[in-house]
Amino acid sequence: MKKEGWLVNDCLTCIPNTKTFWHFLLEEVDGLQDKTNGYTPFGRLAENIENLLSIDKKPDYIIRNATFFRPIDTDIPTISLLQDPYDIGSGIFKKQVEVCNNSSHVVYNSEYTKERYHKFIHRPSSVIKLGTDSDLFRPQSRVQKNKNTIIYVGSSNENFKGFSLIKQLIKHTDYNFILVMKDNFQMLHSRVRVYNKINQEKLASLLNSSDLLVCTSRHETLHLAGIEAMFCNVPVVASDVGIYCEIKNDKRWGKIVDNHDLLSYIKAIEETLNNDSLSPREVMFCNELSLSDSIKKWNSLLNEVL
Repeated sequence: MKKEGWLVNDCLTCIPNTKTFWHFLLEEVDGLQDKTNGYTPFGRLAENIENLLSIDKKPDYIIRNATFFRPIDTDIPTISLLQDPYDIGSGIFKKQVEVCNNSSHVVYNSEYTKERYHKFIHRPSSVIKLGTDSDLFRPQSRVQKNKNTIIYVGSSNENFKGFSLIKQLIKHTDYNFILVMKDNFQMLHSRVRVYNKINQEKLASLLNSSDLLVCTSRHETLHLAGIEAMFCNVPVVASDVGIYCEIKNDKRWGKIVDNHDLLSYIKAIEETLNNDSLSPREVMFCNELSLSDSIKKWNSLLNEVL
């Protein structure tokens, strides 16, 4: 008999005309229903779901975001996805731990996230990386491509993204830059093109018009932008965060920068741009980072847990 499940979060995406992993779960997990109601503020979300449980047919299980809203008062098997690390001891961290310890199973989006939380969370768990659509993010013909174009995807945040290094790279090199931003950042510069809040099709096109993606982040659990770039067969130069920690011994995708400073990044970029033997897309498939790999693991988990 087909199991019925509820997907519980505030919304499926904050950027119009884009798909997130929540969309893919709904499309690929048979019987999973969207209970975001378009948008439900986190402050009312748990109470809304509890009210629905009192009047609707109860689902066989719930998949929920582990962050931003309290535990749902129910004995229905609940799988919590933990993908947003916060400082140990902070209010949000404590609430995440409470949610996960009140769940049937916890899914971490990376080994990095699991390492940060597993001493505090005592429920059965799995690591399932958020899959990337390898059909959308694939190598495309590169028309009107500027030579030595570097792409950055993220925000102008300094504490997490280390954005000052991007500005230094623009100032102290002759590369062309594409900045794909989510915080309405603007810059007027002859070698810089800025895009804000674009859809995934446009992002795939921009990645394919680039020679290299640079990640200057100080903290990342995965760094989906880099994974998307690598599925486009675009190499990456990155700090030692997220997925790069796990694939650092495979030299076919790009290069980790050991020191978070300008000269180290410039050297790593030059070495990567001059390396013709890289095959980042192959590395992504070898590490099972495609959407199909992720969905397969989610369906397998549901069969085991329920």
